[in-house]
Amino acid sequence: MNDFNLNTNPKITTGFKVPDGYFDSFSTKVLEQLPKQESKFVGVFSFRKTWYYAAAAVVVLGLSISLYHQYTLKQDLADVTVLEDYLANNASITEDEILNSLDKEDLEKMKIDFKLQDKDIEEVLENNSNLEQYILD
Repeated sequence: MNDFNLNTNPKITTGFKVPDGYFDSFSTKVLEQLPKQESKFVGVFSFRKTWYYAAAAVVVLGLSISLYHQYTLKQDLADVTVLEDYLANNASITEDEILNSLDKEDLEKMKIDFKLQDKDIEEVLENNSNLEQYILD
């Protein structure tokens, strides 16, 4: 087999010839043939729609929070009322029995020391219009 040398053997032509300056204008021709992209138009209406959704979400969230708080407050008040009614109507323990079951230490812990000045008491008596109600109770 003979050694093949590219420099010595005759070159074979492909049969294709490119005109002069073809690749200089090639990129512009290709870009002209591509479909022109139109920029997206984001109208004011799409922004308004987003704001409407956000406002509706805030309103729903506010209503749900307020309704939840009202429901839990009613439940808490109902529990306290039921407990008070039960203790008032069904308690078989008298106050004397409760006092007898407490130690002196317990009574000392329950003792409240009010440090009120005469001036403060007079001010409350002057400003309170329901004094008759308190006296009657």
